[in-house]
Amino acid sequence: MKPSRRFAKIFVSVYTVFFLVLYLPRFIGVDSAGAFEHVRYVWQDFLFQHGGAAVKPGDPRLILVAADDDTVHKYGFPLPRIEYARALDRLKALGVKTAVFDVMFFEPARGDAALAAATRRFGRVVHLFAQDLELTPHGMVVKTSLPIKPLMTATRWFGHPNITDLLDGDGHIRSFALFRSGVPDPLRPQFDAVSLEAAAISAYEGISLDDVRARYGSAPHLMNFRAVKTWLAHPRDAGLSNAEKVYSPYLRISLIDLLSGKLTGEQKAALKGSLTIIGSTTLGYYDHYPTPFLETAPGADFHLNAIDNTLHHDGLGAWTRLAIVLCILAAMLLTYLYQYFAPAVGAALAGSTVVGWLVFCLWMFRRGTFVEFVPPAAAMLSAYLVLVVHRALTEGAEKKMIKGLFGQFVAPEVVEQLASDPSKVKLGGEKRELTIFFLDIAHFTNISEKMDPEALIQFLNKYLSSLSRVILERRGTIDKYIGDCIMAFWNAPIENPDHRADAVLAALECQRAIRELNKTLDKSLPEVPAVRIGINSGVATVGLTGSEKKLQYTVIGDEVNLASRLEGANKFFGSKVIISESAWEGAKGRVVARVLGRVRVIGKETPIKIYEPIAEAGALSPEWEKALPLYEAGVAAFDARRYEEALAALEKFAELLPDDGPGQLYLARCREYAAIPPDASWDGVFNMTAK
Repeated sequence: MKPSRRFAKIFVSVYTVFFLVLYLPRFIGVDSAGAFEHVRYVWQDFLFQHGGAAVKPGDPRLILVAADDDTVHKYGFPLPRIEYARALDRLKALGVKTAVFDVMFFEPARGDAALAAATRRFGRVVHLFAQDLELTPHGMVVKTSLPIKPLMTATRWFGHPNITDLLDGDGHIRSFALFRSGVPDPLRPQFDAVSLEAAAISAYEGISLDDVRARYGSAPHLMNFRAVKTWLAHPRDAGLSNAEKVYSPYLRISLIDLLSGKLTGEQKAALKGSLTIIGSTTLGYYDHYPTPFLETAPGADFHLNAIDNTLHHDGLGAWTRLAIVLCILAAMLLTYLYQYFAPAVGAALAGSTVVGWLVFCLWMFRRGTFVEFVPPAAAMLSAYLVLVVHRALTEGAEKKMIKGLFGQFVAPEVVEQLASDPSKVKLGGEKRELTIFFLDIAHFTNISEKMDPEALIQFLNKYLSSLSRVILERRGTIDKYIGDCIMAFWNAPIENPDHRADAVLAALECQRAIRELNKTLDKSLPEVPAVRIGINSGVATVGLTGSEKKLQYTVIGDEVNLASRLEGANKFFGSKVIISESAWEGAKGRVVARVLGRVRVIGKETPIKIYEPIAEAGALSPEWEKALPLYEAGVAAFDARRYEEALAALEKFAELLPDDGPGQLYLARCREYAAIPPDASWDGVFNMTAK
């Protein structure tokens, strides 16, 4: 039995639409990044925190000269511009290639001329301008703040910090862009507003902004955060127990150490040929934001990280939302398909898929591409959970129904197999190779006439219970009880490749069971019960039949009728068990049998060859060891119309087994045909005239 396909299809279809609305709320006009926005941020930070080899060290050519607490304590805040001028001169003397100010000089102040002169002497200096977007009654207006006029003529590199434009919903910065899309640059209208990073790269590499855009592109990138290192704020204090430490991907030099000439040899060497940003790290006097590694970091570190990513062409790529939508759709489809496996297999497949998706996302991150793990995984797991719960509830009802249907007709262990995996039962008609078994208690009519009703029922229950137990132990399915008759079949509802042999062996065991039952038989009964069995194998239809309130798992078809006719043919042959040739073919290796001949049963024009099983292979009695060759020789001679020869063999057989029914039948026919041979048109087939 399969889970409700209708429910699974409807649920997965509806849930897919619901999930996509959660992921892409703009589909319904809601201005939001979606229910997974925060989860996306957490996952992105997690990748950096646990990315191992994927997280690179910072470029040593990138340095922050920090106006830190010690600097502000000495010089005050804002820092006098004359000190910035002195800093530029010292950096030039130390061989710094490019200096970038993460400091705004928008209002005139003392020292402007000195700063402009130092900027001019240095050459490659980048200054900031600012642009703010304001919504007015006339639409969006861009407000621009430019550096003081002396600086405008002292250098040709200007850029805006644009950090606030890139803030994510949780206040973190995880992306950067070299040009501010859709906003013209106030100094170079042919460009989108130039970022501090683009201007710094232009100055550092000595290339035009056109070349920057051509070489590095203008599309936004996710930040590929560099690994954090530990630095001493003042390396000359290394021997002190209270030496202050700072944490950053990039070398940080205190502006007070630069101005006072207290740099170490390592710091001087690092500054030569470097790109240096001059910015504030004083608490309360700088813009600070969290990173995946630090609770707070100065904005200058983000600028350095963006420049680092750009110079190395390794800004983090990302799959588009369309790609993730396709992954969500694939996850939903797989969830639907996994429902049609056994529960354990389906769970293993779903779990393996999620783990495989996780490994793939980690692998892509190591290759420099960010892939959202959570939405497809959440889609699969949540949908799968709902379907599993639904399946458990519906299969609970299925299991109850299965136990009700099969509890009395198949072995308990088979019932448990069906209950644990209802998919093994097909609750509809199906064609299948089956072995059908009919058993009838001989002499039952005469016996029943001598018994009162209560004793008769007890007698019948005792015999049918014992015989049914044999059938169930041999993996048979009891179809029905018809008075004193048992109808059973093999190879359904559970497949059994040995169904023919099991059915024939069950017939032999039923013969032994009836002998044991007869040992306690009431001696006053007129006759001793016996069982006659007919077995046939072939393709038949098996499934549930009946009304909505009462169903029965049964088998129908011509092969069933033939098995019933073979049971009745035992009366003619005087045999106990008759099996068709198709049943015998599947039981040969495990059963010893003798041929009874060819018969034409009522309702069948084509004769079939039939056999009687005598014993399980290797368990033939001494009497049969001697008698069977005589019987086979006699029947072979009879079929060849050598009746005198057949008579001689069968008479010797009868001396060994005088009460054998088929032996007596052939013996009588041989005597008759030896005296008056049958006409030449006789085809050797026994025609059954009764059922």
